[in-house]
Amino acid sequence: MSTYKSDFLNVLAERGFIHQISEPEALDALARSSTITAYIGFDCTAPSLHIGNLLVIMLLYWLQQTGHRPIALMGGGTTRVGDPSGKDESRKILTDEVIRDNLIGIRAVFAKFLKFEEAGGNAVMANNADWLNTLNYIDFLRDVGRHFSVNRMLAFDSVKLRLDRQQELSFLEFNYMILQAYDFIELHKRYGCVLQMGASD
Repeated sequence: MSTYKSDFLNVLAERGFIHQISEPEALDALARSSTITAYIGFDCTAPSLHIGNLLVIMLLYWLQQTGHRPIALMGGGTTRVGDPSGKDESRKILTDEVIRDNLIGIRAVFAKFLKFEEAGGNAVMANNADWLNTLNYIDFLRDVGRHFSVNRMLAFDSVKLRLDRQQELSFLEFNYMILQAYDFIELHKRYGCVLQMGASD
């Protein structure tokens, strides 16, 4: 039986969606007292999503159904780098045209689950290419990169598992988690986003 007081966390707990939460009491209180804006990111590595993505799409669905605001973040920028998580080797580098076409295919899926602003709802579809593709690398390293500990990054599963298996991890892929973290900063500035869902690292 759930001990949560908010509709949002109660629904997720009842359906078995919750694996781990940072500061559950604070999140529960926030979900009861205000509208939470939260996101999940989806890279554009294929023209459609696979069945495993349904779980996290349903997190966004239940977020909206319980009175909150979901953001489906399309990784138009991070797809250019490639997520090292769960992979034994580097992802294939995709052209900008392929990423764009994949993004168009993926967007169609979300309209079946979320009600977006243009359809009278409050869901947002954002694309991290809007801010990542124009970053000044030196400024980004100085202003953002200095806050990341390489020691801590090496301990994350997405990196550690590759290194433990003695499989190559490129510098490009190693930067993926910094770009992912920067997404949160931009989503907070642009949309008031306060929660990321669907990831462990």
